[in-house]
Amino acid sequence: MIFNERLRALRKERGWTQPQTAEKLSIAYRNYQRLEADGNTPNFANLVQIADLFGVSMDYLAGRTDNWEVNRGAGHRVLLSSELEEETTEIEALLRQVIPAALAAEGVDMPCEVDVLLTDGAGIHAINLAQRGVDAPTDVLSFPMLELAPGDKPSPADADPGTGLVPLGDMVLNLDRVKSQGEEYGHGPKREAAYLAVHSVLHLLGYDHMDEGPMKAQMRTREEAILAQLGITRG
Repeated sequence: MIFNERLRALRKERGWTQPQTAEKLSIAYRNYQRLEADGNTPNFANLVQIADLFGVSMDYLAGRTDNWEVNRGAGHRVLLSSELEEETTEIEALLRQVIPAALAAEGVDMPCEVDVLLTDGAGIHAINLAQRGVDAPTDVLSFPMLELAPGDKPSPADADPGTGLVPLGDMVLNLDRVKSQGEEYGHGPKREAAYLAVHSVLHLLGYDHMDEGPMKAQMRTREEAILAQLGITRG
């Protein structure tokens, strides 16, 4: 399997032993051995960890491309900040992979910048009230900078002259809901965070789901297609 071959090659390029790599990934040595064994498939959490450790894309690891930077898309930038005291390194690594990949899946070839704030239920409640007049928490909020329709792409005219990047908008992610909904739906917090990030990217690109009809169905179809392309399953 291509994944196993590429993992072995990346490890050897760094000059690391299997035990050293297992330690860097914070997984048991025996479990790491299985990852390198021919025919074994990593779960999504392992794929994110490995991609972040070696600085390559998940598409490259999975054998979907020979370009190890593919998930970086057209030079998209994800700016992350956190209001939380807890460690968020794994979620941040996930978002740095998923957000550019979602933009690439939508065919966005202008380099974009997305600002992401990680917060909790109280934090997103306050933002929801101040910005939208909604006195309740939610799982994710999206604040687009551009007025796009589904399928539209940012143009060079939308770019910031100082950075060359299109300021696509802001995303606020409630990690309390990420954990509780991941548990409720049985697929864990990382899959839930990935889903909400893709959902928010589509909002930034003009998708909406205010009705229960075609627009909501269109958005859900794109969400599932992008998650499937990334190899993010409900399992």
